[in-house]
Amino acid sequence: MEIAYIDQFKAQSPFSIIEIIFKEKRETKIALTFKNGTYVEGYVVDVLKEEYQTFVCMKTEDNEVLFFNFQEISLLSIKQPKALAVELSKGTVSRPISNESVISVLELKRWIQKQQEILEIPIDFTLSKTDLQEGNVRLNCKDLITDFLQAVEIICKDALALEVWKTIEKIIITQAEEFKIIKQENNLEIYINTQKALPKNLVSLLVEKTESIL
Repeated sequence: MEIAYIDQFKAQSPFSIIEIIFKEKRETKIALTFKNGTYVEGYVVDVLKEEYQTFVCMKTEDNEVLFFNFQEISLLSIKQPKALAVELSKGTVSRPISNESVISVLELKRWIQKQQEILEIPIDFTLSKTDLQEGNVRLNCKDLITDFLQAVEIICKDALALEVWKTIEKIIITQAEEFKIIKQENNLEIYINTQKALPKNLVSLLVEKTESIL
């Protein structure tokens, strides 16, 4: 995985990457080569689109501040690709590459059991053993349940909603390309791709889709 994740990266415009860094990952160090051969390293501070031109403000590690027209750039290099693995792979890498976040299959099952006690409803994963061998899938499963618990709190904010929620007897989570939630009898079935990056607004989506079928 140390190098293999790079093989999942997708071709995209350098400016789209600059925009992602500016909006979400300003701590990511980049290197730029200008058309005149100038080479600089640093961090994106600001981006401005004005008519048909784009201007960038950068700072170096020595706090030198640079202002330039992005059209003068011929090459963008990412010094810390792990930090942008999800974005550079367009979600094929499901989460940032990190050695700190690790959970075994057994630890995940124990953790799910505790969440079932909080929810007072069984949670059934229909993922295959092969899927669960992937560390990122296990972490995504944990994130999904965490977000789902938050969604349930939002949904059950009044007595009427709580009474409706109490009719649910089981939560079933199934691996699928398309994200959807359906109600079969008294089971709530969540279809989601845990092999790719989870939606950033997952809690809101869980609330919206669950409320629409209760």
